Amino acid sequence: MFHRISSWWRALVVVVLSLATLTWPTSVPAAGFANFHVVHQSAVTTLPRQGVGTLRVTLRLVHTTSTANELSLTVYPALIDRATLESVAHGDGVSTAPLDTSTVPLGCVTKSVTTFVITIYTRHRVSPSGPCASTRPLLHLSCASSGCDGVYPLRLRVRLNGAWRTEWTLFAVERSPVVRPLHVALVATAEPRIVNNPARAVAVLQTLARAKNAPLALALDYRLLNDLAATPASNPLRQALTNTLASPEHLVLNAPPASIDFAGLLANGFTTQVDEQLNLTDSLLQSLTGRYGAGPLYVTGGVTTAAARALTRAGVTNVVLPESALASPPSQTLNWGAPFRLPGVAKLTALASDGPLSALCANTAIEPGRRAALALATLAFLHFEAPNAPDARTVVVTLPVNAVAAVFVRDFLQGFAGDPFAQLSSLPPLFSSSLIATNGSPAVRTPAPVAPAPRWSSRNVSALSLLIGEVNSYVPAISSDLVRNELRVAVAQSEIVGPSSERAAALSSANALFTQQLQNFSVDPSTITLAGPGTNLPITVISHAGYPVTVVVHLITDRLTFAKGNAVATSLESPTNTIRVATNGARGSSLTLQVVVTTPNDQVVLARAAIQVRIAGTSVVGYVLSAASLLVLGLWWYRTNRRRSKGRHAR
Repeated sequence: MFHRISSWWRALVVVVLSLATLTWPTSVPAAGFANFHVVHQSAVTTLPRQGVGTLRVTLRLVHTTSTANELSLTVYPALIDRATLESVAHGDGVSTAPLDTSTVPLGCVTKSVTTFVITIYTRHRVSPSGPCASTRPLLHLSCASSGCDGVYPLRLRVRLNGAWRTEWTLFAVERSPVVRPLHVALVATAEPRIVNNPARAVAVLQTLARAKNAPLALALDYRLLNDLAATPASNPLRQALTNTLASPEHLVLNAPPASIDFAGLLANGFTTQVDEQLNLTDSLLQSLTGRYGAGPLYVTGGVTTAAARALTRAGVTNVVLPESALASPPSQTLNWGAPFRLPGVAKLTALASDGPLSALCANTAIEPGRRAALALATLAFLHFEAPNAPDARTVVVTLPVNAVAAVFVRDFLQGFAGDPFAQLSSLPPLFSSSLIATNGSPAVRTPAPVAPAPRWSSRNVSALSLLIGEVNSYVPAISSDLVRNELRVAVAQSEIVGPSSERAAALSSANALFTQQLQNFSVDPSTITLAGPGTNLPITVISHAGYPVTVVVHLITDRLTFAKGNAVATSLESPTNTIRVATNGARGSSLTLQVVVTTPNDQVVLARAAIQVRIAGTSVVGYVLSAASLLVLGLWWYRTNRRRSKGRHAR
């Protein structure tokens, strides 16, 4: 029985494997094997009066081993809602009937990367001519009564070696003159983690650097700048950042970490630390690149009214917010595109980034060339939402340098060169108060609900207060910019939103870094012997810091006086630093000297030691012993000379 079952299973396995082998070629197409990629695509075509325009699509064909290959292009009616547009961008396509389909053979194509020139016509068919004319697709647009202007879905299907692959893209048609194009503000965001895998970020920044005349902004976090400050000037990421900011058209936005509790800092009396959060980026940026921030603040997370008030108290007047920070995302409405205010904060003007468009730009699942075309066509669609708007409208697009590809950034920026629907604009002018509430946009937008931030415990407050005081005392005394910045950043990073325990842990981490610096200093406790009154007292202070530090050495004793006072200012510039202090007088033969080394304002003790000091030739016993010694010596000399005299008389 066992033998029969075993034989039956063997036969079944053979049959299954045979079927799998027979059906394997068709399973690849079913899974959507990537037999082509969109390398580049023009996103806009202009139709003159003759009604004929062109669109270029460059494809990379993969594994072209068969001659029975073909390209099929299908155009669909112009989009009328953004939901359908996003469906196309995500590859789901549209459900409407197509306007036209064009299929061309690929037998004439001999290269893996090929550019297809698509002819778009509205009236009369134009037959292509010349070599490989059969590979020039023709698409007919049946325009609506309102005209041909709009954004059209385009389905690309390629058959290679019997396998079909389908992708969706968009293109915009301009037939009527555009009176008021969109103002597009590009904000490239750089997170601290890019230093761990900098290759992509370097490539993106180099691409931005080459776009010298394109107005754009770079949102920088002081944590990233601090990490770069610790690298040599030849570091590729540091060089790429410097090169990007060489153009005056490229601005820097201050982007503090999203975890900072601005409201808590203000509520607990740390107003100077709100300023410090903003000043850190400027000081680090200036030391690295010689540039300063442009003014607008880039907020990466949610914002509360209390936090907004703290920022305005620190002098912030303009902020860029993610639209997720608002109760009603502007991109889901038709009244977007204008600056606004937050309730209860009249001095603050805000702009919101376009969430779906920013997400599309960062969607690495879409090849860069097609993604750039989709993004540009989306901007054209946003223009068509209100093509006759009386006032300018703004779209803020974020580009995370750790997610986007340099090829995408290049194609996206180049696409604005001939784009009639959108133009790149510098960010600061877009906050003009004259643009608030234009085109029917609300003057005030409500922030999204945020859970109340946990209160600071008394221990949090006292620990931060002590840490700030000690660091602010130590930092001016040192000459190392690197250590100075590390300590300032460590304190700033500890001022977070969260439970008291999390804040306590962050403060403890910052305090540990500071304590590590203090452990570099000590005083040699070896016994010192003074030769006598008025001699110099040698004090040796040891420093393993590796950088010069200005200190004050305090000498504490009531049995020894010093010619120039008991507080001596000096600079520790080497591992061993000997200070010679002139003395006036002393009492006793020995004493204990307390040596305390502090920062110049005496607030932080760097080192201390108790040193035994022996004083030679200053006690009564010493005088008596010296006199007795002289007396014994004199008697010895007298008796010796007398014996010699008696001997001479006897002879």
